[in-house]
Amino acid sequence: MKFTIWTIVVSLALLNLSCTKTDIKPANAAADNHATPIPPFATPKDGNYNGKGIVTKINEKMGSVGLNHENIEGLMPAMQMEFYVTDKVLLKGLTIGDRVSFVIEYKGGRETINSIKTTK
Repeated sequence: MKFTIWTIVVSLALLNLSCTKTDIKPANAAADNHATPIPPFATPKDGNYNGKGIVTKINEKMGSVGLNHENIEGLMPAMQMEFYVTDKVLLKGLTIGDRVSFVIEYKGGRETINSIKTTK
C-alpha cells in the first residue's frame, strides 16, 4: 500500500514540474531590448537573378560550381555555396579564384546558373 501512495506522490510531483510555465522565446526573438529581431525570409519569385562572386570549386563531372558570392538581391544573402549549371559547357575556362558575374534561374525552389562569365 505504501508503494502505491509513494508512486502517486512522485508521479504528481513530476507532473507538476512538467506543467510549470517556462520562458521560451522564438528563435528570432531579440536577446535583449537593444537587439533587432531577425526578419523571416520571404520566398523568392521565379525568375532570373544577377550575382557576382569568386569561384571556389569546379566540378565538371557533376556540372556544378562553388561560389563565394555577394548578396543576390531578392534571392539570398551573401554566402559560399555550390550551384548546378544548366549546361556543363558553362564551366569551361573557369578557374578557382576567378571573379565572375552570373545569372541564377530560380524556379520552383531550385537555383541553377544559366550564365557565368569572368570579370576583372
